[in-house]
Amino acid sequence: MRRLLDRKKDLTDEIIRRKIREAIDDPGSDIDADTVFERFDRLHAERMKAEGGGA
Repeated sequence: MRRLLDRKKDLTDEIIRRKIREAIDDPGSDIDADTVFERFDRLHAERMKAEGGGA
């Protein structure tokens, strides 16, 4: 079981490394941190409202 978990972790790590490399190599325009956080805040508020948690 331990070997299976280790293998799964290794595969997950490899997928993450590939995704990071894709993001770094992406020629698309960058998004500034303020825009990213504004989007996260809006998404969080929408989810809280949908769950009845207000916001």
